[in-house]
Amino acid sequence: MGTKNAEEAQKLIELQVLLRGIGADIDRAFSSGFEDQFQERAKTSNVGDSFYESENGFFPELSLVDETEIDETLAVKNLATRLERACEAENQDLQTRVAFMLGESDIDNATNPIGPTAICEALKNICWSQEGSGGLRATALELLIGRLAGELSTVYHDVNALLVARRVMPNVRPRARRGKASQRMAVRKSATLPGDPDPADVVKQIFTARTAAAERADWRQRAGTVDLMQLLDGLQQGRGDLQFGGQSFALPADGQTSGNVISALIEAGLSKQASSVDGIVIDVVATLFDYIFDDSRVPDAMKGLIGRLQIPVLKLAMMDHGFFSNRTHPARRLINSLAQASVTWDGPLSEDSSLYRIAEGIVVRIQNQFADDPSVFASCLQELENYLAEQERYADARAATLTERLKERERVDLARQVGEDALAAHLANEDVPAVVRDFIRDTWTRVLAHAALESGATTAPPANSERWTNAIAAVGELVWSVLPKQSMEERQRMVKQLPAILRNLKASMTGAGIDEARQKAFFSELVRCHAAALKAPVATAPAPVPPAPNAPARPTGPLPGLQPIGEEPTPEMLELDLLTRGSWVELRDESGEVRRVRLTWISPARTMYLFANRQGQRALALTRAELTRRFSNGEASTADQEPLLDRVVDDVLDELRG
Repeated sequence: MGTKNAEEAQKLIELQVLLRGIGADIDRAFSSGFEDQFQERAKTSNVGDSFYESENGFFPELSLVDETEIDETLAVKNLATRLERACEAENQDLQTRVAFMLGESDIDNATNPIGPTAICEALKNICWSQEGSGGLRATALELLIGRLAGELSTVYHDVNALLVARRVMPNVRPRARRGKASQRMAVRKSATLPGDPDPADVVKQIFTARTAAAERADWRQRAGTVDLMQLLDGLQQGRGDLQFGGQSFALPADGQTSGNVISALIEAGLSKQASSVDGIVIDVVATLFDYIFDDSRVPDAMKGLIGRLQIPVLKLAMMDHGFFSNRTHPARRLINSLAQASVTWDGPLSEDSSLYRIAEGIVVRIQNQFADDPSVFASCLQELENYLAEQERYADARAATLTERLKERERVDLARQVGEDALAAHLANEDVPAVVRDFIRDTWTRVLAHAALESGATTAPPANSERWTNAIAAVGELVWSVLPKQSMEERQRMVKQLPAILRNLKASMTGAGIDEARQKAFFSELVRCHAAALKAPVATAPAPVPPAPNAPARPTGPLPGLQPIGEEPTPEMLELDLLTRGSWVELRDESGEVRRVRLTWISPARTMYLFANRQGQRALALTRAELTRRFSNGEASTADQEPLLDRVVDDVLDELRG
């Protein structure tokens, strides 16, 4: 016993020495080693050559791998799996974004340049660079990974947040924890008896639309299915201690409101007592609900209601395998609509919410009425869709009270933009005194906007507007009048034309509704500008020819419009252009609270967007510029509208295929 203790003490001392050696330079060593792992994976992620291909077209030389190398590889793989489980949700989102940046449709942990495997390999190389036995180095590596496991989810969360801020796939599709489908299928395969169908073949059949009709007609002929249905009927009605296959089954006391009750029945032995086909259906439906309960987007209150449909959905899936393959199946559409309505509910979903009350009534109706006639799902779906459609009509009607005001605001904004574009050249002329440029920017833009609105032209200069023509000519005369007069001829011409210039200015300002006080203030400043123009030193160069009093100025600067010609569309602009009436958008305020609103109206020129929440209690109007800004900085994003059950079925299929 003493010898054993002495050996353990010696190993502990050696481990401490090893850890000190690792810690002395771990920051630099990890930085260098991790960069090597990153470069190796980022460089090879797109390589698709077969292992059996070589430059000369023959098989490469193969050799046996050393057992020590196998042990090291397994150790890294096991520890990487441990890290992955500690940060699964954050790692899945990050992996999707990294694949996007690498130009890949998907990558796994082995090829993720910043994944758990790359981290483990870098740490393993640090440990193995130290003197010591393989066992001690493995222990050191395990200690490092154990310390890191608690921190990596935070690191990955921060990296995801950074990538979202940089607009790298801000809307990553939510994915549930994987593994349950493959685990159940592995157990199913291990229990398959000779003569039973291959579970993989059965899964393929139930997810294939071509077999759905035949399976629906044959469910009563499957051995034991009728008895199994009687058991499920009793469970659905709340009866306990029911017999099937000589074994008792019952739901947990709270099984109708929380947790995966089908999984509990599987653990009690239900799928073992059922036929091969029915047992596989039970396993798959249990996995579907696992994925639903893992979806962070669906509020807990709605998960509880959908969870109460587990037994009815299981019965339906056993009767009609089209449930798995048909995206338009009424039961699938019902679950999708319940989930989507709750995801887009603005604010917390509580038992007092109208949506919750409607959904609860539907769930209770299915629990009470569904035996073997699936039409109850269709009628309940219609009831829910009628409620949601009425909600949207109510929200649209309340929001519509704002549209006339918003249309008028858009017309004013567009007319002002036309005026600003027409004045761009004058505003860019730095020889014009600042006080005159300010007047042109503030007051004369209003004059031109008023002329454009009066003529009905809000996207381009009016073609036949006398008021517009006079205003353009007047501002041209104004600019000429304040520029330095460097010849006697110019000065004489200015003195002669000045009364007409002032009359034209005053007439345009009065016609646009500019008040007398503002006019007088500007004319006082204008006197000083004219005096300065006349005091300019006389030059020998020929003087510029002034514009004719009523001649329209030649168009200068960018053509009128909402954005300059040739401006490259940004991702945010493209995202806005894809929005249509009915699109859902998530808006985040400074506190991080998310509001889910539906686009109810877009102005004719797409410069104004009107949103309302599902309840029709709030309306929000945003300009295109403001909405673009919010999309750019992450305060707004389009809501994921992929149906919940469609996404879940796809995820389960992906896992089973993998």
